[in-house]
Amino acid sequence: MSKKGYCEYSYNAQISVDGDHQIIVGQHVSQQANDIQEVEPALNALSEATGGVTVDKMSMDNGYFSGPNLHALEQRNIDGYIATDRGEKPAEEALENSDRKFVKADFAYDAEADVFVCPANERLITNPLSKAKRKSYRASKEVCSECPYGSRCSGAKKEPGRVIRTDRFESVRQAMNKKMESTEAKSVYERRKVIAEPPFGQIKNSGFRGFSLRGKEKVAAEFSLVCTAHNIKKFVKAATTGSIRLDDVKKVKEAT
Repeated sequence: MSKKGYCEYSYNAQISVDGDHQIIVGQHVSQQANDIQEVEPALNALSEATGGVTVDKMSMDNGYFSGPNLHALEQRNIDGYIATDRGEKPAEEALENSDRKFVKADFAYDAEADVFVCPANERLITNPLSKAKRKSYRASKEVCSECPYGSRCSGAKKEPGRVIRTDRFESVRQAMNKKMESTEAKSVYERRKVIAEPPFGQIKNSGFRGFSLRGKEKVAAEFSLVCTAHNIKKFVKAATTGSIRLDDVKKVKEAT
């Protein structure tokens, strides 16, 4: 995997954590360097570990903001909360009050017509016959060359027509962007820092800093043991504080 200009042999460890006790209810190891395809395998791992238990609500950081991940949540009717990716966020300054460059959020997406509309009210259209994985929405070069916003929009002398590239899941991207602007969504996402993030820190503080084995199958087994050790601590703590019954602990152990 590459990171900041250098490469190293690594695995991408993924966990799904319950919102009450920080118990890892699903885990898997991936060979992908990012998280843009990890929701589907995470849901499959969670279902396998819990014997088919369904999930009602999930929250994830902006590394998971991708069309395939959003589509996976939609297909399973999961109420998802994913932080908006940096490239999707609206600019802090309004167009009228600054001379900043245009960002994607400045372009309104019309799902019914499948077009983007720019601040100058021009349409960016895509080729419906294209077989490329990513869709390109393009504005007319002639129109853009005469647009008063030209220097703030396309910024390319050789190709003055503005282009927005995305995928076939733009509708769900837009829906999540809008959802995450609400106070309720921000409140739900805020709890992520006390649910999914602490277990990784706790695992590292217990002494686990890297895998001792090689090969995905062996690494997956090693990570499974690491998660089991973490969960035993959480089970004991929950049982001694009375927040979970010993019978429930037994059921979870049997399920996993």
